[in-house]
Amino acid sequence: MSQCPACQNEVDANCTFCPNCGARLIPAFASGAPPVESGAAPPQEQRKLSGAKVAAAVIIIALLVAVSVFVVLPSVSPNHSSNSLTNCPPSPSASTYVAAPSPNYDLQEVMVYAQTYTQLTVNVTAMAQCDASGYGPAYLLNGLTNTGYWYQVGIDWNWPLQPGGYTPGFGFVVEAWAPGGFTRSPPSASFSGTVNQGDIIQLSLSFSGGQVVTSAVDLNTSASGSSSFPARTADAFVGSQAQQSQLRFSFATQGYFTGLMTEWYHAGATDTGPELKVSYSENTTAITSATLGVGEWNFTGTAPSSVFSVVANNGNPIDLAAQPNQLQQFVLGGFTLSADAYEFVT
Repeated sequence: MSQCPACQNEVDANCTFCPNCGARLIPAFASGAPPVESGAAPPQEQRKLSGAKVAAAVIIIALLVAVSVFVVLPSVSPNHSSNSLTNCPPSPSASTYVAAPSPNYDLQEVMVYAQTYTQLTVNVTAMAQCDASGYGPAYLLNGLTNTGYWYQVGIDWNWPLQPGGYTPGFGFVVEAWAPGGFTRSPPSASFSGTVNQGDIIQLSLSFSGGQVVTSAVDLNTSASGSSSFPARTADAFVGSQAQQSQLRFSFATQGYFTGLMTEWYHAGATDTGPELKVSYSENTTAITSATLGVGEWNFTGTAPSSVFSVVANNGNPIDLAAQPNQLQQFVLGGFTLSADAYEFVT
């Protein structure tokens, strides 16, 4: 056993995040396969790109690269009118694999919920867009349970493979992370039917029969994907206020969170290119407070390092309940994040 430097709670030596307060710990490994969970069956565990920043788990050196501005804007409707693909090849040369440079940089735009929920549901627009290498983003719903396990479900486009290259088109993505930083992800999955540019995808995380059930459904074509993982006695998805005494979110101390994320891997730190507007909408449960942030990580070294990591309002949750239908905007350099109690726009 070792001791968490933040809360002084005893943690397993293999842990990379404190299950008590969420603080990032010194990694137990720098390369190679993550440690296998004690008592677990031989896993398909691997450091998948969608969560490699957590599996490597090092202390992020925050570098402010731009000045953030926090303002209130009039509410606007999601933009579903554009069907153009940004930088995407019109006809990929293969349906299963397209070669591309190694995806070394991971960009994340996040909305971190402050409150705790027993079920999460959100709609997101399926937007096909590419960087200069042909890589596209993933649109993810994330849930951190009250026993420290992290679950992700979403839709991706031209999602990169570990050595480089990608499978073209939209795909169903799901993953589960243990408190120690290792992952158990099923084989890559396809939707049961067609997903088109501009379709609305309903993402959900819920508890049922001792399982965390993950689901993605195309509300336009009824194409779907689903999977489930053991809930490990959990019964709630906890917000940032339940993770640490300071009640503030930080990329450096909380690798796992409950909320939304647009994630995009690139071959170079500045290969982001133009980004189409993507809207997440919540029609049933208002998000009363949340934190907005943008971060990028460099994976060219043995362990990942921070390119930049910045959150709005000094990491303190933004009160969305006071004006639930007013989009509040966070501007960081060329990135603009907007949110109200029912919508998140990247």
